[in-house]
Amino acid sequence: MFKTIGRAITFPFRKTPWWGYLAILAVLGWFGRNILLIGATILAFHPVPVPPLFQGEPESITEARLQDLEHFDHVRRRERSLTDAARIEFRAGMDALGARVDTLTDAEFILELARLQATIDNGHSNGSATRMVEGFGRLPIRAAWFGDELRILRALDGYEDLLGTRILTFNGQSAQSTAQAFRTAFGGNDALFRSFNPVLLETPVFLEAVGFTENTATTTLTIERANGDIDTVALPTQPIAADASRVYSGDLAQPWYRESVAWIAFEPPAGRSAQTFLARPDNSYWIDTIPEQDGLYISLRQNLDDESGESLSEFTERAIATLAENRPRIVIVDQRFNGGGDFTRTAELMRVLANHMDENGRVYLLVSGNTFSAGIVNLAFAEEAAPDRTYLVGEPIGDRLQFWAEGWAFSLPNSGFRARFSTGFYDLQNGCEGVFICHWGSLHIMPVLVEDLDIDIPAPMTFEAYASGRDPAMEGILAVEASR
Repeated sequence: MFKTIGRAITFPFRKTPWWGYLAILAVLGWFGRNILLIGATILAFHPVPVPPLFQGEPESITEARLQDLEHFDHVRRRERSLTDAARIEFRAGMDALGARVDTLTDAEFILELARLQATIDNGHSNGSATRMVEGFGRLPIRAAWFGDELRILRALDGYEDLLGTRILTFNGQSAQSTAQAFRTAFGGNDALFRSFNPVLLETPVFLEAVGFTENTATTTLTIERANGDIDTVALPTQPIAADASRVYSGDLAQPWYRESVAWIAFEPPAGRSAQTFLARPDNSYWIDTIPEQDGLYISLRQNLDDESGESLSEFTERAIATLAENRPRIVIVDQRFNGGGDFTRTAELMRVLANHMDENGRVYLLVSGNTFSAGIVNLAFAEEAAPDRTYLVGEPIGDRLQFWAEGWAFSLPNSGFRARFSTGFYDLQNGCEGVFICHWGSLHIMPVLVEDLDIDIPAPMTFEAYASGRDPAMEGILAVEASR
């Protein structure tokens, strides 16, 4: 009996030829290599910050804030862009803040944490503006910048007459100077800052924190209506909406983005814009034809899967096949709302855009201050592949060509401040050196270099164009194509 069982167990080993063992070892080695590579990448570029051990429940606000600072120290220790001198300076800033935590309001403490983060001066290494305000009452409006105009695009019931109006002042301070008061709390370029700073302007305790009000119950706005009339309105601070989703100001140009059903959106009429960047609210990516220009329009609102049932990887395969089949004269890739994700999912598509076109074809990349992170790497792939046939259209992008990304975001245990550190360097202009400095995706797997990502066809989205259903970027492309 035991002999029979033994023969059954050893049968595969007795019948497998020597080369079969080599094949098995090769397969195991291949899987093992990938497992090791994934594990090494996580350890090298995505270290998880562990909260300080043995911290009990704080017995005072002072103790709670000191606990938060201890956890916040992960930023100083793990942010790889910091030099030794900058790390010492960062620690000094933490110590200085720790010495006066009992003199600050909650909003002031959070703002000081954001200012410490901002000394890194890196777009990815910022505190989250939407997380900063979620624990406080806000005004019954939501606004976004169109050039130098701050326009109200959302309102609660009872305040819908404010939709579309321009905010001139907050408590007597101009909208521009009010926004600028928060500039030191965020690193990175101005285009990125403009995409989210209105969330702080709409939160009275933060206006108080920068000295622009002493009354957080009511905020006085000077507004300009569509007919040119100037009005003054006093807006009460609304109770905290604990279940509200986090919506960046930069997303408000898409009417379907709302914190809850209670919010009423300003909606432009149907027009060229409704056929392009305002189309398909349930999809983050799609492809459509532009028959009159023998063109294809590709929308990439994010570099992550949406809920359409088609993964982003499947979509890019379909888009490449559509390009190859149609060989269009122009291809428009719209990334004006692409805040990032995984650039490896779209790299192949961006690199072959010009390969599947008419020989005189052009690639137009639509961009804005919301175009960030993986969205910017996408631009670089397309620009590098066909620099003489690729044109950036719109407004300046949301980051520089040298930036730090990857890393980790984590919430402090008491204040809820969303801190972040970055660990992987990207230099899209000069290349990168250093195995544990440059992210392995950009250094070894998909390297990319471009001269610049400057705007070739300026086409800022004005409120006048938005409100009338027009898209200046599409109009700019059509004008260039007509002149060709």
